[in-house]
Amino acid sequence: KFTLASVLLVSVAVFTAVKFGSQEVRQLQSQVNQLQQERQKLMEYAGRLSATRRVAQVDVLRQYHDAAGNPVTALVWQEIAPDGTLGRPLAVEATGTLVYFEALVIKFAQQYVGEGDAERGTSLAMFRRIFGDRQAPESAADLDRAARPPITQSSAAAALEDELWAKFWELVDDPQLAAKYGVRVAQCEAPAVPVRPGQIWEVSLDAAGGLNLRLIGTRGDPLGGHAPQSAAAGIRRAESPQPARP
Repeated sequence: KFTLASVLLVSVAVFTAVKFGSQEVRQLQSQVNQLQQERQKLMEYAGRLSATRRVAQVDVLRQYHDAAGNPVTALVWQEIAPDGTLGRPLAVEATGTLVYFEALVIKFAQQYVGEGDAERGTSLAMFRRIFGDRQAPESAADLDRAARPPITQSSAAAALEDELWAKFWELVDDPQLAAKYGVRVAQCEAPAVPVRPGQIWEVSLDAAGGLNLRLIGTRGDPLGGHAPQSAAAGIRRAESPQPARP
């Protein structure tokens, strides 16, 4: 009897220990899974904040001197949609060799960007004009907005974007209105780089920031020398200057 009771007692003790240990293991595993999920969410949040996308490409065709002796840069400008769709190429001439790419830029609150909001998940940019360091910015022709690639986002996102562009200068002047739309910053940006014939530049837009310019390659046999008859045959030129505010 004593032996049987001892065996039963030991068995109960072992079963209790194993059961308690299994519960503890399950609790620890649940905590680990929760921490892994939180870590994954934080990584995705950080990834969205640090994301960037290509928005345009610049091909520098040639540089020459005009009748007044000023250097002129002839280039081809082409915008790129989020899905990679290309807009219509535009031939642009800028007076100078340091070229500025001006755009209206809207940056949303980081919470919207980090959470991947469907309508405010990335900064917006509307390119306005391209000009060189040897000319007044207002002398440059406005870029043809019809040359932009077709809109690919949802109708709600497209409608909000149209509304924001229509109110752009109000967003600049009115912080309360900007906050209402979740806008952190609304401003003009005009990054510039010195360019040479044959270079290919990428223009990118940070999801939570602004514009960047990066040299991505060169083409062989760039044009150069005298003034061209046409900067790029068959490529539409930028339109005449428009009012300062859209």
